[in-house]
Amino acid sequence: MAANYWASSQYKHWLFSRQQLEKTRLDTEVQTGYSRSELGDPRHLRIFFHTLIQALGRHLSVRQQALATAEVYLMRFYTRSAVQESNPYLVLATCVYLACKTEECPQHIRSVVSEAKSLWPDYITHDATKLAECEFYLIEELDSYLVVHHPYRSLSQLSKALGAFGSNTGLSFEEMQTAWSVINDCFITDLPLLYPPHVIALASIYFSVVIKTASIAVVPQSGRVRTRINKIIEWFSSCGIDLDDVVECTQEVISLYEVWDSYSERSCRDIIAKFVIGKR
Repeated sequence: MAANYWASSQYKHWLFSRQQLEKTRLDTEVQTGYSRSELGDPRHLRIFFHTLIQALGRHLSVRQQALATAEVYLMRFYTRSAVQESNPYLVLATCVYLACKTEECPQHIRSVVSEAKSLWPDYITHDATKLAECEFYLIEELDSYLVVHHPYRSLSQLSKALGAFGSNTGLSFEEMQTAWSVINDCFITDLPLLYPPHVIALASIYFSVVIKTASIAVVPQSGRVRTRINKIIEWFSSCGIDLDDVVECTQEVISLYEVWDSYSERSCRDIIAKFVIGKR
């Protein structure tokens, strides 16, 4: 069952419509008494958490898929819990620790605590039992559904199918790298809670080939480039996927990049400090 997305807990329990996701978050606000508006732009906060997870991952030499799983755990957790009633630094360190177990690249709890403490000394103690306690709380909020299906495998499969569709339709190395980067950035958005992995993978291909080609074209596109793009769009149409979903995913990523220009790490850090340090 773990190998079948359509039979997975992710599809059955952790896939929402936008309306369902918003209702879940509103219910959380009512239950906790905390408002999301106190935290500023939620996308800025998500970028901040993303950079923290990536920093901890680098210190621990954790592979990208495990970090992606950690980000999914974090976004799931904060659909049901308020940021203001927790220590996000401890929560995200716990997400990384648990994700490494799930993805079969385990890290010793003391290693995670030690590296997290070196990065965020004001928020993490050397007491490993704090992270162990947080792990139980995290698993409970996730309803013990820990297996996460990612778009990375779908990207690999879809790129092979695209390459077999016709001559000159396969992804170049640069396009594949761009698509992979787009998937990485999708974990900053709500997309993993809204769309199946293959739809996100298709959106990453669409972005890397169609959107990026159009945006960097300084001179008029050659007939060969136009023919290739038309062929790739034809392939998209033949996939049996709602293209509106692909376009919506792509727009979400573009919107993220636009918001990123106004992101301030210091502002996000100060907002979190106000709630965490204020409770001590």
